[in-house]
Amino acid sequence: MRLNSHCTALLAVAAFAGTFAIAPAAEGQLAGIHPSFYGSGEVDTKDNEFYLVGMYLGISKLGWSPYANVNGYRLNYVGPQSELSAFSPTLGFAHAARKGGYSLGAGYTWSDADDPSAPGSEGGGASGIHAAVGAYRNGSGDRPLRTQFLSNYNLGSRYVWTRLRSSVPMGEKARVGAEIVGQGGGKDGSYSNSFKVGPTFEYQVSDNFRSGAVVGYKTTGGTRLPAGRESSPYFKLEFSFSPF
Repeated sequence: MRLNSHCTALLAVAAFAGTFAIAPAAEGQLAGIHPSFYGSGEVDTKDNEFYLVGMYLGISKLGWSPYANVNGYRLNYVGPQSELSAFSPTLGFAHAARKGGYSLGAGYTWSDADDPSAPGSEGGGASGIHAAVGAYRNGSGDRPLRTQFLSNYNLGSRYVWTRLRSSVPMGEKARVGAEIVGQGGGKDGSYSNSFKVGPTFEYQVSDNFRSGAVVGYKTTGGTRLPAGRESSPYFKLEFSFSPF
């Protein structure tokens, strides 16, 4: 892919995983709006690429509170369409407790393409209303297990994306774990599906900045792949930044 395409993706598009971001477990009742910026870039050995970046606004308090998310994404993939971009704002409510929480949200995804079954399009390849849910749990003990569940459904492309992650501390600033991802959908007899699994690594660079990486394996199939199911390794880099 061309370099300018990569730059456009990184600057203009958004983090779908962040579409479902939910506020970290609050440790007190102090209320205040806190922004969080996030992004990721993923590539595989079949020349598919996915880039995302976005901003989340939440309130730091226990119990229910509203949240807002503005994000977009860019997908470069092998196929007749070959590329698409989307913008996806979400509004909803999150419930935070001391050891866990969950969120419910809805919004609208605008896409510059009309390819509902685009392989690997986390938010769907066509415009439409979307619904999002998320949940997390922080364990206790010397090495607390952190678990996160995220899911999104785009009614316009009938496309669903779901991810489950768990991790444990490794030292003071790092965490190691694994992720399982399932996604797929489409309309009018054209559909695709994809499943991913791989180990995860997270590192807290500072109190405000975190980075992460995933090296895993994915398999993709459906009528969009007439040659049959394809499998390949994938690599993903992520970051999140909370100014205060």
